[in-house]
Amino acid sequence: MKKHLFFLLLVFSSFVFSQDYPPRKKLGFFTTLDAGVGFDLASIVRNSQAKTDYELSQVPPGKYNYGFSSQVGYQPISWFALAGGLRYSYIDPNYHLLYFTIQPYFFVNDKTDDDFFFISAKYGNKINQTAAKNAGFIGLSLGKIEPMTNNLGQYFSVNLENQVLDGEGTFFVGLTYGLILFSNKRY
Repeated sequence: MKKHLFFLLLVFSSFVFSQDYPPRKKLGFFTTLDAGVGFDLASIVRNSQAKTDYELSQVPPGKYNYGFSSQVGYQPISWFALAGGLRYSYIDPNYHLLYFTIQPYFFVNDKTDDDFFFISAKYGNKINQTAAKNAGFIGLSLGKIEPMTNNLGQYFSVNLENQVLDGEGTFFVGLTYGLILFSNKRY
């Protein structure tokens, strides 16, 4: 009898005291692979206003840039993630730049949403030898990560970056599309 009573008490307590938690919406450990393109809108204005060959030679290189990057990161809390990696950028035939990057993500959506809306800051510093002796960038991004399967998602972002090449800065407005692999399987 005591065994039956204990069993009923155990079953009853598991129903009464158990709680149904919604799945946590975090990426966990993640890696990204993306491609981006950026346009220097001010370059078009500067080139049209330059009247002499000397003025044209003083204009920073590139009206556009494109590149590829790969990052590894971790989302320790639901509203913040930090990633770092490598990025290749083409600006001009003499400017093939390889950067080491750091990118914090701040997620601004409801924690229960399946998609992740983010604001991120970007920082990169050149690590290869090229025509630019000193190069780097700093920028902001607005974007969205859409999980497609348990471990795979895609993301889109709009970027504003200030790229500095040997002390000369120029702003690029760009778009990025990428794939993201993450460790959290609760989707």
